[in-house]
Amino acid sequence: MKIDYKDEIEYQNIDINQLRPNKSYDYLIENRNASLKDVLEDEEKLNEFLIERDCPCCRSGDYSFLYSKDNLKIVQCNECDIVYVNPVFDDDKYQEIYRSEDYQKIVKRLGEDSHLYRKQRFGAERVSVIDKFHDPKLPKTLFEVGCSTGFVIEEAIERGWTATGVELNPSAAAFAQERGLPVVSAPVEEFEADEPFSAVAMYDVLEHLINPMELLNNVVSMMQKGGALYIYVPNYNSASRQLLGNDNSHFIWPTHHLTYFTPDTLKGFLERAGLEVFHWETQGLDLNDWMWFLDEKTDHNTDLVKENLETLQFYINAAGHGKNLRMYARKV
Repeated sequence: MKIDYKDEIEYQNIDINQLRPNKSYDYLIENRNASLKDVLEDEEKLNEFLIERDCPCCRSGDYSFLYSKDNLKIVQCNECDIVYVNPVFDDDKYQEIYRSEDYQKIVKRLGEDSHLYRKQRFGAERVSVIDKFHDPKLPKTLFEVGCSTGFVIEEAIERGWTATGVELNPSAAAFAQERGLPVVSAPVEEFEADEPFSAVAMYDVLEHLINPMELLNNVVSMMQKGGALYIYVPNYNSASRQLLGNDNSHFIWPTHHLTYFTPDTLKGFLERAGLEVFHWETQGLDLNDWMWFLDEKTDHNTDLVKENLETLQFYINAAGHGKNLRMYARKV
């Protein structure tokens, strides 16, 4: 099998300093559960906010316990193998978390300061992918769910797409609106589209939801037949998790990441909504995250890995173990 070392459209180097400026990533790691500290440390108080849920994919209630993190349980469905947090906070508590001052500060530091770089690097990449798989018989209409500061929307509009986004985070939505972007601060179910979309994108969204299948069914109903859905989620099979372990893997974040997908379980999830998967791959910063951990927390010499990081990460991605799982599917 031949694997191209560098894809002419998608593969570019990532400038970590521009992606995570002013120690914004360190700030995220240090403060990601700040608004929940008192609750997480008090088991009695914690239990007041928790609710049981069935498997977010197949709705089975049959699961096996895997491990706990941040005093929350992570389990695996015995029917479809999806890994998920159970029990979870109720919806009111999640609304409070995502609208908290602490979370707004994280979004501002991580998202706003790097908006132009994200547009240049990731917006350009993502719109190139959407262009690549777009059916030319369909209009170029894009709907992005959870569009953050609007860096993909902005790039898509510049490339001739009619693009709209929804973003629940007030700080990110306000930033996008100040840039003149058509971003609405509302949930999908309250958004009214004039016409069905030929492309829908959800980058790093599904893992945050109590009921991701409900959202998926909603967005599928907003798509044109033959339209494409572009999904990014953290990859539970990632090298990052295997190298760092569950305790130190930052995407194993059970207060915010409620469902964990592998290539197989995400494919099954999309097929249950009537979609046909036509492409998947993994990309990641697995080794960057591992280097960050070793440099910050240990005295290990990481020079050899750093010298070969790009090549090693390529093989990790090609083997399906990159931290970022990307899957594209059509409405049939």
